[in-house]
Amino acid sequence: MRTRLATPGFAGVAAVIFAASAHAHHSVSTNYFSYEEAPVELVGTITEVEIRNPHALIILDVVDSDGVTTEWLAEWSDGNALRRRAVDIDLIKVGEEVTINARRHRRLDHVIYIRDVVLSDGTIVRDCGAGIYRGDEYYATCDEAEAAQGQQDPFNLVP
Repeated sequence: MRTRLATPGFAGVAAVIFAASAHAHHSVSTNYFSYEEAPVELVGTITEVEIRNPHALIILDVVDSDGVTTEWLAEWSDGNALRRRAVDIDLIKVGEEVTINARRHRRLDHVIYIRDVVLSDGTIVRDCGAGIYRGDEYYATCDEAEAAQGQQDPFNLVP
C-alpha cells in the first residue's frame, strides 16, 4: 500500500518539474536577452537552413576582422508558425550572404534568436506574427507597428 501512495506522489512531482522545464525551454525571454539589452548584427554566409518544429534554425558562418570563421546558430519561430504568418522563408538559401539582426542568448556563446534576416539584395525577411515590443509599446503585427510609427520601417532595418 505504501508503494501505491508513493508512486502517484512521485509522478505528480515529476510532472510539475517536467512542465516547468518545458516552459523554460520554450520561453524566448528566459533564454535570450531583449533586443535592447543585447542586440546582435551578424554578416555571414548561410551554411544550413532547417525550417522545422519546434524551432527553425539557420547556421551561419561569420568571418571576423582577423579572418577567423565562427559558426553561429540562429534560432527562430517554429516552421508551422512561419508558414502560417506568410514569412518568405523560401528566400533564405544556403550559400547566401545575409545580415541577421537578433538577440543574444543568455548562457550560450554564438547562439542568437532571429529578429530579421536581410538578404544580399536588401530584402528583409521577418516574422512579426508573435508581436513586437518597441520600448514599452506592444504591437501584434509588423503592420500595426509601422502604422503606429507612421513610417514603412519603424525598426530602421533597411540597410
